[in-house]
Amino acid sequence: MRTQITSEKCGECHGPYALGVKMGNIIFTTQIGTDVAGEMVSGGMKEQTKATMENAKAVLEAAGATMDDIGKVTIYIKDINLIPEMNEVYKTYFPEGNYPARCCTQCVDMVDGCLVEMEFVAVVE
Repeated sequence: MRTQITSEKCGECHGPYALGVKMGNIIFTTQIGTDVAGEMVSGGMKEQTKATMENAKAVLEAAGATMDDIGKVTIYIKDINLIPEMNEVYKTYFPEGNYPARCCTQCVDMVDGCLVEMEFVAVVE
């Protein structure tokens, strides 16, 4: 069974994609640092990372999951030198150190103003 996931906390999609998809007990979502209106948040890497994580959290909650249910994150970062700033915020969403598996790669051609994009895969029972 395939279910589209929406959340008022993230706003609407502005393209041919879903905020999240739940297939069986697996949840997929890809997020960037936008606000509810779909605008990139102001600031730098820390602000965009926080918005990205909050968007993912909202989609997961709408699907009946939590951040603890994330098994894998793929991170696309505009400048690999900004990983320490991203990590500073990212790790606060996993306070017990229960980190998901992760891949982080530099991607210089991103949506205008986007410094980080993250793919999340979560599993609920």
